[in-house]
Amino acid sequence: MLTAPPAPDVIELCREFVRIPSPSGQEGALAAVVAAHMKFMGFSVELDRFGSVLGTRKGTRPGPSLLFDSHLDVVPVGDPDAWTHPPFGADLAEGRLWGRGAADTKCSLAAMLCAGAAASDFAGTLHISASVCEENMTAVALAEVLDRHPADLVIVGEPTGLCLGTAQKGRAGLLLEAKGRSAHTSRPELGDNAVYKMLEAIKRIRALPLPVDPELGPAICELIEIDSEPKPSPGMVPHRCTARLALRLLPGETAQTVRERTVACLQGLESIEVQLLTSSQRCHTGIEMVMEECVLSWKAQDAKLQARLLAALDTKAFAAPYSTNASAAAARNIPAFLLGPGSIEQAHSVDEWVSLDELRAAQVAYAALIKEFLG
Repeated sequence: MLTAPPAPDVIELCREFVRIPSPSGQEGALAAVVAAHMKFMGFSVELDRFGSVLGTRKGTRPGPSLLFDSHLDVVPVGDPDAWTHPPFGADLAEGRLWGRGAADTKCSLAAMLCAGAAASDFAGTLHISASVCEENMTAVALAEVLDRHPADLVIVGEPTGLCLGTAQKGRAGLLLEAKGRSAHTSRPELGDNAVYKMLEAIKRIRALPLPVDPELGPAICELIEIDSEPKPSPGMVPHRCTARLALRLLPGETAQTVRERTVACLQGLESIEVQLLTSSQRCHTGIEMVMEECVLSWKAQDAKLQARLLAALDTKAFAAPYSTNASAAAARNIPAFLLGPGSIEQAHSVDEWVSLDELRAAQVAYAALIKEFLG
């Protein structure tokens, strides 16, 4: 029989994680602690070039591979004086664990590790990925893990209230640029105001009909930023104007389809360019991570597997209106689902928290998935 050292208490393990600040790109201290726990729990451990930690346990006999993923990074605290409980204090009060990352997603990671350490006499391979830079570079780190360790099933720890996430919206970022010609504001007719061009472009984009999904709801295209040049310059007509749009995507939408429909609606407007945003982040290993701002939406395609997991968990399905690392699995045609304690309303908020009862229940839920899939 496969044995492992006793698992630590899930609440105390989560508290230890919350006490370690880990903003995107600065997860090194937490990664080291997670790696140490994994080794003690009997996992073989590796650190990839981006700094994600992967723990692996082999079963007693051949079988499929199951990969749990939960991200190490957290969003900024904001104003610490606005918090009732210290952001990295990991206080216990009112039946809750308080602190940045408590719900998103250090609770999931702690519960996955405790469930994985306690698993015995299973078939196949169990991986637990503690990935980096999910908050601003969603899916890139997990894509790296999956390219090296393809799995038969991926479970991503996100706050779902312990419902099984069976679908998710994607996201994309568009940059529009309008070019004009400067002139003195006393003689604007001699110039070509780029802001007016952009206003017409935005008007057309807002009028575009967007797709709707029965589970995930409508796609979203929201203006989040507009700027002009020169600035500041009260005496000059703007020669350049840029706008950023945040999109929430539905299944079937891609970077190409989003750009094509945007360009099509701007036909006839001169000097307007549309491009997909590109983001970069220096990881705690020093490597630069780069991504095109398009995280694909997905829906679970294996109805039988979905039914098995729902029955094992005794829960209901959940369609996530946000984006997650699971897009990396879906892009590789690997079955992926979401599962974790807490709710998205608790994530990224002042006085972030997770219920202690849900945290304990999450460990039980992950153990049930290991038993169901790895037997």
